[in-house]
Amino acid sequence: MDRIVIDPRDKEEMNFFLELAKRLGVNAKTYEDLADEELLEMMEKNKRTPYADNQEVKDTLNNILNEQQDDYKK
Repeated sequence: MDRIVIDPRDKEEMNFFLELAKRLGVNAKTYEDLADEELLEMMEKNKRTPYADNQEVKDTLNNILNEQQDDYKK
């Protein structure tokens, strides 16, 4: 389904469009609401990933940084 993006000039105009969508029976969300929902979905998905040891994560990050250390000297 296609989406429509409306960039209101101010808070009052945004409320007008949200109220209009509600009265028309159309699902409308603000960008912040959509971003919050996507973040929550990603967090829930991430919660089901296997446990990673704290030290293992630190060691991996240190290895990544040490491999590219020459790049940071420039």
